[in-house]
Amino acid sequence: MKYLYTPYDIAVFFVVSDFTQSNERAVIRDIWENDKASIPTKYRKDEILFRRRIYFELSKFDGSLDDLDELNILMRDTDHALCIDGTINEQCVIESYFKIIKLELTHIPNKDYCKIKLRRLLKAFGYKRRSAQLVGSIRRTLGALKLKTHLRGYVPCDIAEIGIDDMVMIRLK
Repeated sequence: MKYLYTPYDIAVFFVVSDFTQSNERAVIRDIWENDKASIPTKYRKDEILFRRRIYFELSKFDGSLDDLDELNILMRDTDHALCIDGTINEQCVIESYFKIIKLELTHIPNKDYCKIKLRRLLKAFGYKRRSAQLVGSIRRTLGALKLKTHLRGYVPCDIAEIGIDDMVMIRLK
């Protein structure tokens, strides 16, 4: 399964990254020219529509996000993560969270990994403990996005088996 970068995901990435407009344009151009298969089909034939939709989504944000917790709150409070009945679609939140990390690892120079404590990662999704369903969703999303988890020292790890207070490094495969 391949996850697609929605204009919303890219807009959130821009807010989190605090890029200049020229950097934003360069990232959009790079995605358009080199990774078009990772954007939704309806945008693949019209670069102007793709670009406008990203800037429309970006216009919805009036402040900057300083913390991963704020990013999580933002994703949970927007329509992007809501189901028709108004409940939060947990899988959408997990997917968006890791898609933004992948965008950071791909488009921010000299950023090779994202470091986060497992406890904080679980808290970002509203959990205090690991459940089999949550671990399965995270594994599926990481695999589809070609991301790997490591402990310090570049030791591969499985989030189901490490300690809750271990620092997890998320890297590109």
